[in-house]
Amino acid sequence: MVSLNVIGACVMAVVEALSLPRSIQDSSKTTSFRHTLSIETAAKSVTTDYLGQIYLIDETEITKYSSTGVLISSFSDKNAGSITSVDASNPLRVQVFYQDFGQIIYLDDVLTVIGSKISLLDQGLDQATLSCSSWDDGIWLYDPQDFELKRLGNDLRLSHQSGNINQLVGIELNPNYIIEKNQYVYLNDPLTGILVFDQFGTYYKTLPITGIDRFQVSGEHVFYLKDNQLMSYGLKTLQHAALSISSDEEVILDLRFERESKLLILLKEKELELLVIKD
Repeated sequence: MVSLNVIGACVMAVVEALSLPRSIQDSSKTTSFRHTLSIETAAKSVTTDYLGQIYLIDETEITKYSSTGVLISSFSDKNAGSITSVDASNPLRVQVFYQDFGQIIYLDDVLTVIGSKISLLDQGLDQATLSCSSWDDGIWLYDPQDFELKRLGNDLRLSHQSGNINQLVGIELNPNYIIEKNQYVYLNDPLTGILVFDQFGTYYKTLPITGIDRFQVSGEHVFYLKDNQLMSYGLKTLQHAALSISSDEEVILDLRFERESKLLILLKEKELELLVIKD
């Protein structure tokens, strides 16, 4: 497991990446990095998988690049409506959720559709607003009618549910993002924070991170974008850190920090910028 100090050193290196010289002096060594490329894009969000592969997401299209910026494939199904979310936690089984039509599809590593579309209407969950992949090819959904997390097994039958979350936490929630990572489910509510559940849907705690749309859980840290800064929160240390990542006023729409692949990916209004951290 990489320590917080090493992560901090790497991220601080990234902070300097947008200005010259492209290196940062640590107390014991110099951490350097390089800007590898920029990709022109009109995408509104970006996600990655554990291999560092990049998925640019527009309203109806997904474009996949390698960790070095090589175009791999693209996918679009305009008949399904607008893409609500893409979960690439398993690069061999990428989940694409279409809230408007209550449908889920899965894509393989070259963005070819796997099997048939899943209609949530058949499960009585067509009003679900959020979805992500779960263990053993399951699906987590947020059902706003019952204020519940509901999990479907790989047979598409209800396997677990959280109970009424509003009653559990005593607050009326309006969550906007969900992800499962390291045997926990993370449900984001911009006003309340990130609610954490175990892999069976039992409420555990709420992380004090507010005012965000998306985030990453990597190792013992949560990374997210706020006020054009890369933010981190230690799941064990309970400490926040804010790191400026741009020396100009250009708006960052989204970002991904892939520690294992040593990548920082910045999505701006007209381009994707890829930075590689060097040892």
